[in-house]
Amino acid sequence: MASVWVEKKKNGRFKVCWRELVAGPDGQPARNADGRLRHRRRAVTVVGRHARDEKVAQVRQALAAEGEYQLPTATDEPVVANLEQAALAWLAWKRTRCKTRTVVTYTNHMKRFFELVRELKGMQDQDLVLAPVLSRGLLIDCIRTWQERGYSEAWVYACGRSVIDMWRWVSDDPDAYPGVPIPPREAKRILPRVPVYVAPPAPKVAELDACLRHISPDAVESRRIGSVLRFTGLRISQVLALKREHVDLEQATLQVTVGKSRQEEAEQRVIPISRHLAADMASWLGDHEADDFIFPAWGSRRQRPANVRATTFHDAWAEATERGEARRVVWDPSNRKIARPQHAFRAGFQAFLRSERVAEEVIDALVGHHGRSLRARHYAGPDTLWDRMREAVDLLPVIDWQGPKAVKSRSMSKVLEFPGA
Repeated sequence: MASVWVEKKKNGRFKVCWRELVAGPDGQPARNADGRLRHRRRAVTVVGRHARDEKVAQVRQALAAEGEYQLPTATDEPVVANLEQAALAWLAWKRTRCKTRTVVTYTNHMKRFFELVRELKGMQDQDLVLAPVLSRGLLIDCIRTWQERGYSEAWVYACGRSVIDMWRWVSDDPDAYPGVPIPPREAKRILPRVPVYVAPPAPKVAELDACLRHISPDAVESRRIGSVLRFTGLRISQVLALKREHVDLEQATLQVTVGKSRQEEAEQRVIPISRHLAADMASWLGDHEADDFIFPAWGSRRQRPANVRATTFHDAWAEATERGEARRVVWDPSNRKIARPQHAFRAGFQAFLRSERVAEEVIDALVGHHGRSLRARHYAGPDTLWDRMREAVDLLPVIDWQGPKAVKSRSMSKVLEFPGA
């Protein structure tokens, strides 16, 4: 009986080997001069454990039924790979390494890239985009077209970077994705220059309060979200991920469970909150269960977090700017196409603490930034800075919900009362 065995190679490849009988001219098994049956050794290389087990089963079945296994001919297997299928495999690999929001961005880059490739090559939607279509010139044409159509510098650079990353990942496995050209060695020879932005000024506390005042009183949840942003300097994703169990009103602390980086998310840091914010939250957290989201999605019964309310804050900032109570540059920089109506609260929080001469390591511990020195990264954690962090958040004033109109009315009333006095 013919034997089958497997030899393990590098990079996840397996060589499936077997010995089979050699057929003679009459169709019967051929024999050697000494009368023994003649055998020959054959092999095929596959990638992955699943393909290995499948190939072993196919070989065993063919040897048992016909005495030999017919290797697929060149016409049975594709000569070149489908580039879109390879991109889907790259995205699946990215899901194991990146956050969901990042994978969505990569998916959008791939969608725009293949749409433009079909347009530049004159292909129909049902036509396959094969691997040999990749070239340095094609990617340069895509970048030039995106620039002519008014895409931002940051988006063009990020999309081109994603295409090169996918190209290099696919070309590293020629057996699984045959026909992929050699990717460029230096991405900077193809990609445009990295966009450079000037840091916009941070809003003042009065401007943050003006934005909160112009949020509709009916939008209670948005006002509460804005209050937490103003008093903590957290990101909007971190605020929306808060549950009742993450807030300790007695100790006036808050646990941050979401982070921009894996390191920040793993820290699960606890920060103090202002006594003004703790008193405000106590008035509307009484009926929340421990596992309820503080800001739930509409109709979810507090089991899912709310979505980002960018439009609400954008409209409030625009109203405050129109009334002269806030500067547009602090929330909608002129050198960027995307406004930052919610991130402005984070910038304003840090700017206020710096104006109060709070130490940099204390601000970093509050907002979740990595320390600027080796000592700050390893020996200046929240446990060693707790008292100073508490003092820093207590410097924040209460929210001015009245605005300049109330001050003006009080001053006028005093003037009217003066003659009578």
